[in-house]
Amino acid sequence: MHRRTFLTSLALASTAGCTTTKSDSAVASSGEDTSRPSETTTATSGPVQRSVGESYSRPDGATIAVASARFTGAARLDDGTTITPEQGNALILADVRAANTDESVVDLPSRDSLALITGGSQYRPLRPKGKPGGEPTLSFPLGGALYETVEDAHPNVTARGWVFFEAPADSTEFRISLSDSQSSTLEAYWDGTVDPSSLPDVELTSLDVPEEQINGDPIQLSVSVTNTGGSAGLFNQRFSIVRSNEPNTPGGTLDATVEPGETVTIEKTLPAQGVQDVTVAVPPAFEKTTHVVPTKAQFGSSHELPNGVQLRVSKPTVSDTVWVDQNGGGSEIYSIDRRSFAVFEITAWNPTESTISEPDEDWFEVEGNGFVDSNSNRGFARGLREPIEMPYFRGSRELTPGETTNGVLYFDVPKNTSVGEIACRVKWPVTERTNQVCEWKVGE
Repeated sequence: MHRRTFLTSLALASTAGCTTTKSDSAVASSGEDTSRPSETTTATSGPVQRSVGESYSRPDGATIAVASARFTGAARLDDGTTITPEQGNALILADVRAANTDESVVDLPSRDSLALITGGSQYRPLRPKGKPGGEPTLSFPLGGALYETVEDAHPNVTARGWVFFEAPADSTEFRISLSDSQSSTLEAYWDGTVDPSSLPDVELTSLDVPEEQINGDPIQLSVSVTNTGGSAGLFNQRFSIVRSNEPNTPGGTLDATVEPGETVTIEKTLPAQGVQDVTVAVPPAFEKTTHVVPTKAQFGSSHELPNGVQLRVSKPTVSDTVWVDQNGGGSEIYSIDRRSFAVFEITAWNPTESTISEPDEDWFEVEGNGFVDSNSNRGFARGLREPIEMPYFRGSRELTPGETTNGVLYFDVPKNTSVGEIACRVKWPVTERTNQVCEWKVGE
């Protein structure tokens, strides 16, 4: 079943209680009424009945009006605070105006002296506070200050602003009542109507992320939101991120204003520095995963590491033995049964104007035919004499601007492994558990 969807990221509770009301002819008001409310005289006994748009005058000289009232799916303050009803509810925004029209000092009505009655239940005003340090002001669906009373109001002093009520989204008729807080006496009430079909119906219709992304480049997240309702609506929804090797990843918020009949695309970028799986979930039903994979390079080409070092890995030489240079002497080393050696020349240089470090030799690993060897520590020998004569690549050295270093590393691979079946990777740590990886292969 398709359900009308309002914002659900922040639920505001309302207080409900049964009441008995008599429905009188009501005046509908779907937007802000900028005209002056019609003036009426004070009744002598019992609560005074008014329609939305009319005023009521107290004996003490205070004049009060509910100038207009409208339905909305959600509201927003100018500091970004979103006021969101519970699922199945909506907001009724009432434009309340009060003034001291007498020659003496009076207290204007407080927000808490108002209540909304609809469907046999009573609802107290909400208290949107906004962010600390600012004066809350409504920015959506209309503009204007929130209603705040004035105590000891002098002649001609006024109070005007919006009062928020949360009510069922299928409400049609409502009554806003005014009571004397000191005597608990019902003074007046205003009758009005709202149209549920005027509410927005905002729904997330798609979530798109790439199936695969090269590490280092951000993931592009895109969602589509459609409004099939009768007025502009707010979409404000939290999304979560789960990274395969990083706990407690912060999520984010998808936010947009969607006009009736329109579809809006919201785009976000998510960091993807290292190799991992990144799963994005937008409740209640959308979830997709991006596989973040290594950068691909060909043997003999260079790759820029995150710190700016340029690194090149040569095409490997596959051999069953290597000759080790041990301070003037040498010895032949044989690979163990069913394995050979893959020998690489590693070159690092610093093209920047700062001193930076080359990668550690332990950050390299080699894979051949599914077998992975990450042990590049070959003892205390100086390097190799055969099949490549060169000192070992020691790694972790500081490279001054323009400096170049090179060396040789060798790793185990299964016997009969061809060069085309070998990959060499360098892993650069970008977080405690995540590495940015470049992988060299033939033809990549």
